[in-house]
Amino acid sequence: MIFKILLSIIKIALWTIPACFGIAMLIRSRESYEDSFVRSTLRQNGMSIERYIRMFRLLGFFLFLLAAAIFYYFHLHENIPSVNQEVEEFFKSENSAIFRTAMLLSGAIAIPTRMGSTRFPGKPLARLGSKRVLEHVYEKCLASKNAQAVFILTDSPEIDAFAKTIGAKCIMTSPQCQNGTERIVEALEKINAEFIVNVQGDEPFIPPSLIDSIFEIRAKTNCEIATAATPITDPEELFNPNNVKVLTNAAGQVIYFSRSPLPYVRGEENPAKWLERRKYLKHIGIYGYSQSALKKYASLPKSSLESCESLEQLRFIDAGIPMALVESGYKVVGIDTPEDLRKAEEMLNQKS
Repeated sequence: MIFKILLSIIKIALWTIPACFGIAMLIRSRESYEDSFVRSTLRQNGMSIERYIRMFRLLGFFLFLLAAAIFYYFHLHENIPSVNQEVEEFFKSENSAIFRTAMLLSGAIAIPTRMGSTRFPGKPLARLGSKRVLEHVYEKCLASKNAQAVFILTDSPEIDAFAKTIGAKCIMTSPQCQNGTERIVEALEKINAEFIVNVQGDEPFIPPSLIDSIFEIRAKTNCEIATAATPITDPEELFNPNNVKVLTNAAGQVIYFSRSPLPYVRGEENPAKWLERRKYLKHIGIYGYSQSALKKYASLPKSSLESCESLEQLRFIDAGIPMALVESGYKVVGIDTPEDLRKAEEMLNQKS
């Protein structure tokens, strides 16, 4: 394919170059010819200025005719496609993988979201203050210093239409996607980034600095996956199954995610004492994935751990893919119910 493109360029050059020279000789002014005639060896050999000009004009006319003949032959007899057509076909072909890789974004943000929430249908477009919930999230993502692009991923035409009103890039994905990670995998080629941070579409207060910390730990450790967690200080949070707990090893890598408190403190019935024995971490639903990790995810079967806990990230853990962790002081303010929205409204009013 590269050979065909080069061949087309050469064939076009065969008629455009003589055509340009021919036209230049035909339209060149007499004064310009006189200037060059003074320095010409033809003048020293006795040629007159009139003959000098006439010779170059005839040469220009000949070059123009030659260009026209070549053009006629190539484009009417051989029906050679244009370079633009060849280039377009090349970049559409499977052989363009090298070029697509060269054009990869180093980092992008994906916001998977949908209208069909069980507990709060339509929550991405619910009004929070003067804006929609999704718009708050999108603006926080735009404030990231490390992301080169932000994409909204959805299966909802309403969200797609709304994205256009705020100037956001939106990629439509299949309604069959079971979670946000699957939406990103489906949109991977269109996002075309080496590292993608998945931001939940229902966290309007997520700080851009937290998003950037995911990019930063990737740059520091070259991890395939990164996520975040915040320390648990309330014993009730520790035993709430809606709060996903993160268990890490001594190196700070994630070992496991669970809705149950891990590790279990044997022989201690007072939950407050558990928090004194060990630092417990509550998961923050933000992930950073390398492109290779996402491709692995697409090929992995659903994990039994994932099914038991109903946590998509356990598919990576079960497959032995290491995951780095960023610890943050951010207290998650997700919106899962209309009551959460009311609380978020109060928080927004307090901040303003």
